[in-house]
Amino acid sequence: MTADHDDHGDVERFYREFGQRLHDARTAARISQEALGRVVGLNRTSISNIEKGRQRLLAHQLPVLARALETTTEELMPAGPAMDTLKGLMGADRDAVLAVRRARGSGQVSQGVSDGVAR
Repeated sequence: MTADHDDHGDVERFYREFGQRLHDARTAARISQEALGRVVGLNRTSISNIEKGRQRLLAHQLPVLARALETTTEELMPAGPAMDTLKGLMGADRDAVLAVRRARGSGQVSQGVSDGVAR
């Protein structure tokens, strides 16, 4: 089994778990798939497919779904896939990611941009 195959499986599991969380939040809120779809501009079939992990959600739809279900985006999101974020990065790009990781480990990272360096 290759790393690419493992990454694909992680992504599929992520979307299945997201779909289950969406389904649970929707049923707890007593909102139909059709009504929820209208809120985000999707049809009932799309909501059903997202809940089953068959269809991916566009990023801008996540906060709209959370608000409609009176929950948070964090509650809907499962833990991220365990992908190797350094795979395919070389040179300055790889160095930048490693620098951020080191800074986070030492507690030196703050949000925002300062002195022209993203932190």
